[in-house]
Amino acid sequence: MSVAGVVQFLPTVERILFGEGCVAAHLREEVARLGGRRPLLVTTPSLHRSSGPLAEALAALGPDLAAVFPGCREHVPLGSVLAAARAANEAGADLVITLGGGSVIDTGKALRACLAAGLTSERELADFLRSAPPLTAPLLPQIAIPTTLSGAEYTRSFSATDLVAQEKLSYVHSATAPKVLLYDPRMTLATPPRLWLSSGVMALTHAIEVMLATEPHPVGDVLKAESIRGLCRHLPRTRDAPEDLTARLHCQLSAWLADHSPLRATPLQPRPAFLLCHSLAYDLASLHRVPYGLSACVTLPAALRWYGARPGAMERQGSLAAALGIEGRSSPEEVAAAVEGFIAGLGLPTRLRDVGVPREALPELARRLRQRALGASVEAAEVELLLSLENAW
Repeated sequence: MSVAGVVQFLPTVERILFGEGCVAAHLREEVARLGGRRPLLVTTPSLHRSSGPLAEALAALGPDLAAVFPGCREHVPLGSVLAAARAANEAGADLVITLGGGSVIDTGKALRACLAAGLTSERELADFLRSAPPLTAPLLPQIAIPTTLSGAEYTRSFSATDLVAQEKLSYVHSATAPKVLLYDPRMTLATPPRLWLSSGVMALTHAIEVMLATEPHPVGDVLKAESIRGLCRHLPRTRDAPEDLTARLHCQLSAWLADHSPLRATPLQPRPAFLLCHSLAYDLASLHRVPYGLSACVTLPAALRWYGARPGAMERQGSLAAALGIEGRSSPEEVAAAVEGFIAGLGLPTRLRDVGVPREALPELARRLRQRALGASVEAAEVELLLSLENAW
């Protein structure tokens, strides 16, 4: 089999700092390096109430902080984005710092887009996301301090939810990515265990789905395999020893490798990628309010069986089995069973019914999935997708 591809270095994230205490040591100097004089810190109500990560970030910033916006919400409702944008305007913010998981990081990206595009209402924001016009005005710089393993910090996109239309809307633009990332395991200690562990399964899903849904690549496959090995080794350790900062940092670095390395390895002529779990996560979030991490937990085993039945799947199963540490057991059923056992061993749900999705909702989910598959030029019969959802239920 011939091998051809391209490695595209992304002109987005400028610096990644990692290690215990890197927020205390480097946050203020990174703000200054980016020209920030009035940073806005964006976070969640729960982190705002906690005495750990927020206190360390505030201490690192000192008197330079313009304001704190503690109103980020799960699934990034349009209203919370606009509230954050108003807070930035009122504070005269010239830089955004996001402290939290994927919803917080996406709120930071979205509020910067709102300010650049002059969006002030939910209707304007929804129309902007649906039409996806290019951004012409510069965006405020963003520094991301992740507290989960969601991986939102490295993507060139963000998603927000139109609660009225029950629709998850996305926007892609290189300028939306943060300029600086700080992976400090101390910042993750206040993250609830279920959220931390399920976000780790989402990171695992990033690596596995990209490995199975795209053409082989000599660089990308190495990164994904190392990510899978690292998460399988260190994520259970953080369950058993939550204070183990070394294990937490290894999880952060493994999640980075899953989808957010300093390069994006893609085939030279890529076939459109239809990522089953990720596509389903949008509709589970908008229709049933299932958090992203939990959506990965309850759909990944069934997705592995679906991928395993696709043409050409077996050539990737061996590499995946090796990364999972189950060499010699590379059939789709064996791989799916191993991953399902791993998720269950973390104390997380593995069925759609376990996260409140009723069985009668499956046909609508299958219909939406098929539309997403067709949008990626992937042939997948609705009945085939419904069977996969039945398997996941």
